[in-house]
Amino acid sequence: MRTIAKNKTELILSGPLLRVIWVISLPLMLNNLIMTLYHMADAVWVGQVGTTEFAAVGFVSPVLFLFRALGMGIQIAGTSIFAQHIGRGQKEEAQKDAVHLLLLTAGLGIFLGLLGGLITPNILRFMGAKGDFYELARQYLGLLFWGMPFQIFFMGTQAILNAQGNTKMTTWVNAMAALLNMVLDPFFILPIVPILALPGLGAGVRGAALATVLSQVLLAFVGFIVLKRSSQGIPIVFQGKRLDPRRIARILRVAIPSAAGHAGATVGFILLNSFIVSYGTHTMAAFSLVNRINDVVMMPAMGIGAALTAIVGQNIGAGAISRVKRAFRGAIGLSSAIAITGAVLIYWFRFPLIYLFTPGAPENMVQQCLEYMIYILPTLPLMGLFSILQGLFQGTGKTDYALYMAIGRLWVIRLPMILFFNRFFTLGARGIWIAMTASNVLIILYGFFLYRQEKWVRGVVL
Repeated sequence: MRTIAKNKTELILSGPLLRVIWVISLPLMLNNLIMTLYHMADAVWVGQVGTTEFAAVGFVSPVLFLFRALGMGIQIAGTSIFAQHIGRGQKEEAQKDAVHLLLLTAGLGIFLGLLGGLITPNILRFMGAKGDFYELARQYLGLLFWGMPFQIFFMGTQAILNAQGNTKMTTWVNAMAALLNMVLDPFFILPIVPILALPGLGAGVRGAALATVLSQVLLAFVGFIVLKRSSQGIPIVFQGKRLDPRRIARILRVAIPSAAGHAGATVGFILLNSFIVSYGTHTMAAFSLVNRINDVVMMPAMGIGAALTAIVGQNIGAGAISRVKRAFRGAIGLSSAIAITGAVLIYWFRFPLIYLFTPGAPENMVQQCLEYMIYILPTLPLMGLFSILQGLFQGTGKTDYALYMAIGRLWVIRLPMILFFNRFFTLGARGIWIAMTASNVLIILYGFFLYRQEKWVRGVVL
């Protein structure tokens, strides 16, 4: 294991950069694709039940992301700090921070799961859910909070593995969980399982949530076992370790800006969903459907961005600034090529994709899907650049820059534009599509402005 760790670190610090990006990001791309299919499984099978059920599943997604935001911030902070320790050869420090990271995510997951379960009804009423739609959303969201402790804990294990460049193992663990979810979904959601003609629970959205929770339990336990056995020279040992408040504070100091960025962006999406649902369930379903299709294309860019966090972290730790810049440029080229190809394919297969999710989609929903695609597909390469810039800033520990971009896109640009269009024009849902497109363009210009200032080159102070 020590040889594997040494070879991986040597590759990140001195190997050909395109190869480094591919080796580190490809498992993450597959991991993100698996996770997308993992979440899509719920949507595809629930969509067979009805359009309202499909809309309810998409409606609550931002709420889950809001509660996961702090866990994601800690994961990003852990990856950055851990990677910089490795780049500086500080294995003992890395080991101590790893233990604190796992304890922190375990406690946080339990707290968020309990809190979310208690306030689910209040959140949904605030978002404007009513009647049967409210009840479906409540059933789905309430059950999903049972799995929150396991999901947040896995973020800690994933941060440690990713920082070492061991992205392959997280992909295998996520694949196992996704496979379990996809197998359980039709049995839990539908009364009769297609093709097999076997009886199912017929639990609808509740069945989808239960299948997801069971897969998250598997994710946490298997992920921890893999981490213990794949420590790569940095053993995870809890016995005899005292909790050091200074280490917790340092992780949180790096995590909070990133978590605030994720949380602020997610609250923005919650408000965005409340605007969209005001135009009707079919508009909400169209928005959710197109976003799920786009997610497949965005997963590679997100994987490259996550890989860049580890690559940048280790090279910043080693003082190789010029190599960081070259990795950044290479990541942009790769991400853009994938996003452009994906956007073309989505538009080419737009009708089969729409009816895959909602076979009984009414004509007005289909038309809204097509209109949203026209506005959003040209900006998919820019959304990929957003992930690359986030990966760069997070890898250097400048998570406040990632915060500015995440918050700025929604709160400074997108939501004010939506309110402006709603107040002074009669564009309907089209005003939302225009605002989303404009915000994606403007935030990338801002991100490159931050990059050119080069205040990120010092990295996080450890």
